[in-house]
Amino acid sequence: MSGDLAPRVGAVPDPLTAETGRAGERRQAILQAVRTNGAASVAELAARFDVTYQTIRRDLRTLELQGLLQKGFGGAFASPGVAHHTLDERHASQMSVKRQLVLALEEFLLPGATIFVGLGTTFDSLHEVLSHHPGVLIATPNLEVAHSCALRTDATVYVYGGYVRNKDSSVLTLADDSRHRFKFDVAVIGASAIDRDGTVQEFDPMEVDLVRSILPHARQVILVAHDEKFERRAPHVVTQMADVDVLITNGDPAHRFDDAATLASTRVIALG
Repeated sequence: MSGDLAPRVGAVPDPLTAETGRAGERRQAILQAVRTNGAASVAELAARFDVTYQTIRRDLRTLELQGLLQKGFGGAFASPGVAHHTLDERHASQMSVKRQLVLALEEFLLPGATIFVGLGTTFDSLHEVLSHHPGVLIATPNLEVAHSCALRTDATVYVYGGYVRNKDSSVLTLADDSRHRFKFDVAVIGASAIDRDGTVQEFDPMEVDLVRSILPHARQVILVAHDEKFERRAPHVVTQMADVDVLITNGDPAHRFDDAATLASTRVIALG
């Protein structure tokens, strides 16, 4: 019996086994594409991998069942609750630039101010600046900011409640009355992407939901973003540059937008 089951020399490989291997590699590549760009359409994925739309839809359904992405009409989006890059990867990226950008916040951190601080490793060094400004209240879903400011400054720190994002220090907050608890002097936010039309975007819809609810309660909105964020793509709209009071970035952002008037109402602090 065992001789009958042994593979014959020169036998053609089982097509199902071969397809499973190819499908696995293709799905990994699809997942990487979605996480890199925030979204991908069925049409572009089918063209890239030279397979049918039906095959791509089957791949997306499999990845969605695994909780790795969200399948939508005609494409897929990065799944909420999954970090686009791991915390260690983002810590290592542009560290010196991020520290310089945060230092530029100093003029806005007035004693006694109430400040919202958004997600992202850009703000990990905020405590270094905040230590010079007494009596500040920080409200944030950013556990790294909450931890460092609570231990290294005299700031009062409020943390929004919710789920902690996998492999990250971000709280994906639940909608409740806490979102209307404060009137902020300043709301400091980051971005995953800034489109050429002036749209500020993020990958995670749960993250976007909190920021959108906070911005109407802020006297001043400050966007802190290093130059790699321009012209990237992400699926979820946070706000428009027209509603941002101050943009802190490195380099000159003027050429990053199709319309020169995009920054007309925004003060730009451009670091060399």
